[in-house]
Amino acid sequence: MVDRTIFWTRAGALGGIVFFFSLLVLIALMPLSHSVQEPAFDAPSSAVLAYARSETDLPFALSLIGVLGLFGFAVFAAVLTTRFRLEGSRWDVASTLVLLAAVTFMVLWLAELGLGLGQTFRRNDLDATGASVLSGLANGIFVVSWSAIAAFLGACGFAVLWTRTLPSWLGWSAVVIGIAMFLSGAAPLTSVWLLPYVMFFGWVLAASVVLLRTGLTHPS
Repeated sequence: MVDRTIFWTRAGALGGIVFFFSLLVLIALMPLSHSVQEPAFDAPSSAVLAYARSETDLPFALSLIGVLGLFGFAVFAAVLTTRFRLEGSRWDVASTLVLLAAVTFMVLWLAELGLGLGQTFRRNDLDATGASVLSGLANGIFVVSWSAIAAFLGACGFAVLWTRTLPSWLGWSAVVIGIAMFLSGAAPLTSVWLLPYVMFFGWVLAASVVLLRTGLTHPS
């Protein structure tokens, strides 16, 4: 039983690390994926169409990096939920919210990825209206996902502070970043959301490192 717990702790840590580095890869590939700069959320439809048609022919497998990152996040969130429940009540509300918020975030991100792929499949047939609608839906889903991230961080922060399964600084930082992520939804057309969004990925990496060290300090 102990060996199994340690195995999943390490798996959750590696999942979070994969999630973090998938973002870095996607950021690195973004300049290579299009010959035109990505337009703002409220850019005119002509700019959105120009961006959609400027997509380069990168290997299709590269578009699955986001899916791989989400799979890693799923393992990470599941391990966190299990650890919180082992330390607290079986029906602990915080751990349940962690899982629900994580699932909501993953569903929203998959939907956004699906819209992006749909635009890629039909880019030769797109007109300004079609490109604008698909882009608007994808951006809208992306903005809504910030609330799911905020809920996930808030639930994690509460669970960490309640169960003491992880260092308290992870709990307090999760709460602060979660609040900032939620408030950024009030100004989606500004760049204010970028800082808490990046900090969310940094929090996942920090929590993953803590989980990994926890797993390595126990004999397997």
